[in-house]
Amino acid sequence: MKVLIVDDDIAIREILKIMLNDFEVIEASDGESAVELYKKERPDIVFMDILLPKKDGIQATKEILEIDPNAKIVGITAFESKGEEILKAGAIALLEKPITKRKLIELIEKICGKQQLP
Repeated sequence: MKVLIVDDDIAIREILKIMLNDFEVIEASDGESAVELYKKERPDIVFMDILLPKKDGIQATKEILEIDPNAKIVGITAFESKGEEILKAGAIALLEKPITKRKLIELIEKICGKQQLP
């Protein structure tokens, strides 16, 4: 299973990569790169931070869904009010910081099903 992590904080990306060490992980540090990577890689699930440089996570989510209406995008935020915005943009779930491995894996199982897990 291929996972795209989009966050401008390298520490968050590194932590998520460690938590997802059984998955193929690709990463982007801004919304613009996220859209381009999605086009090229077609990951199974995207974890999208909301506050990003160049293009915020809300706009990037909308653009990815224009490319692939079936894209599975999960918003990541520390601000609950921003979470509502990304859900309205088309994200299918919200993962609030701080993120634990248990919350992360449970969410992937819920969205993608256990049979796809490594």
